Amino acid sequence: MGWGGAVKNYASFFEWPDRSRKELGVVEELVVALNNSAGLTLCEPKVFEKDPPDCVCLNDTGGVVAIEVAEVVCEDATRLNAQGSCVYRRWRPGELATHISRTLAGKDAKIFHGGPYSSIIACLFTDEPALTVEQAKSELCELEFGPYSQITKAFLLFSYSPATRSYPVIPLRIRQ
Repeated sequence: MGWGGAVKNYASFFEWPDRSRKELGVVEELVVALNNSAGLTLCEPKVFEKDPPDCVCLNDTGGVVAIEVAEVVCEDATRLNAQGSCVYRRWRPGELATHISRTLAGKDAKIFHGGPYSSIIACLFTDEPALTVEQAKSELCELEFGPYSQITKAFLLFSYSPATRSYPVIPLRIRQ
């Protein structure tokens, strides 16, 4: 199912047969989206061989930024589609925030190799067919996640939108 095996067929926009290439591809799109929309200046993303972090890049002062990658996807829908069903997840109010909160806590609990890092970014990404950018913004815009001891920034990256010719990205508010 994607991460080192066959490519999954549900929410599969970001799928690659190789996990490292998938993570780097997601981070490359996040870097472009953040540089265009959030005023950040990140460059030179690359896979970090001693995971975690999944990837690293440089910020505008030459500091090393660690990036942890995680997919926001319904595992049940993924499994059922792999078995031949044609289903999708309808995210109800509160479910996305709960999923993201758990994911961020798991990422924050990791022991990061390398470093020190000028910041640690959690890059969550999704291609859930029934989850819209507007729905995610309305649920997440007023929430604060954390507190976390390591993660300093977090973002939810959506698959490519032909309407905006971009990868929409939602900043997630992190409480330190």
